[in-house]
Amino acid sequence: MTRTRIAPFCFVFGLAFSAASACEPDRPVQYPNNSPPPGYAPPYAQGPGYAPPPGYAPGPAPAPQPGYPPPPSYPPAPSTSPTPAPAAPNYPPPAPPAPQPGPQVTSDPINNIDMAFLHGRAQAILANLIQALPDPKRSRVASIPLLFDNNLAEVNAFASCSKDKAAMVITAGILDIEANLAQAAATDEVFGTQKLGEYISLVASKLKADQPPPRPAPGFYTPAQALDSRKLARQHQLLDEQIAFVLGHELGHHYLGHLPCTAQGMAVTAAELSHILSSQVPVFNQPNEYAADVAGTVNVLDAGARMSGYRWTEGGGLLTMKFFAGLSGGGDIFDFARSHPPSELRVPVIQTTANSLRMGIRPFF
Repeated sequence: MTRTRIAPFCFVFGLAFSAASACEPDRPVQYPNNSPPPGYAPPYAQGPGYAPPPGYAPGPAPAPQPGYPPPPSYPPAPSTSPTPAPAAPNYPPPAPPAPQPGPQVTSDPINNIDMAFLHGRAQAILANLIQALPDPKRSRVASIPLLFDNNLAEVNAFASCSKDKAAMVITAGILDIEANLAQAAATDEVFGTQKLGEYISLVASKLKADQPPPRPAPGFYTPAQALDSRKLARQHQLLDEQIAFVLGHELGHHYLGHLPCTAQGMAVTAAELSHILSSQVPVFNQPNEYAADVAGTVNVLDAGARMSGYRWTEGGGLLTMKFFAGLSGGGDIFDFARSHPPSELRVPVIQTTANSLRMGIRPFF
């Protein structure tokens, strides 16, 4: 979201048929009741039910020739009717292989929602995002500080100006949610569970104004799930991607010129934080918000391309959007939902931008 409003802008992303004809072959003449034509007689008796013609009597069986034993009595020929194939065994479908547990650890800062750790990750992620920007944009935002609001009941992140000085703020509330989303999504990926949906439903059902977002109760994850090394590695990747998208979006507001203070290169100090947080949050400028989504997605993927090993994708942004979309209106309690466009509208912007980058098409801004 932004703290000032600028002029909006916008951007935009045979009948055939066939005819068939069919010809019927000549039909055979049909007689009533399938009776033969007059004067017709079958040339030979065809099985049971046919009487021999008048005057016919079977001749005597030939007598055996002297010196020859009687013909052997052969067993009757086997029936020529087809034998039905045996039914295929009714095998149950193969069960998916059970995930093998990875090495166990004793603790993890994401599991513990360690705010000091989350602050440190946010600072490191912001540094990576700024470093990945082209020179003109990087020079405009390099000195902008990232400030933290430790109120868990505030769920938001924003770019702002205070007394003509630029600032970026991220709250404890949104860091808490991002950490829980990372745990749930990573558990689902490794163990095939449904923890992400359960967590979103939990928050949606227990949201209260001016209250911290609810956390899962003890036992929500089994100890084997919570401390599995594969799950822990994945949740750290997802957490970084989510924070990178949130900060990349807010950083975009600054270098895209959505806030006049950025052009002056004056950064707010920590002592001025209270003034920023107490100021009224304006209604979002929808074109600017979508432009910041495009810029933030490009920034995240550009920063990811510079990494060795795992590289950031748009997956963290989409995970964040899935959470707010799943709140079904209750998310309006959060400042983040009130000050940004609906998640359902932001998802295609993020996806289209990421897919365009992979095809070598870069947005112009």
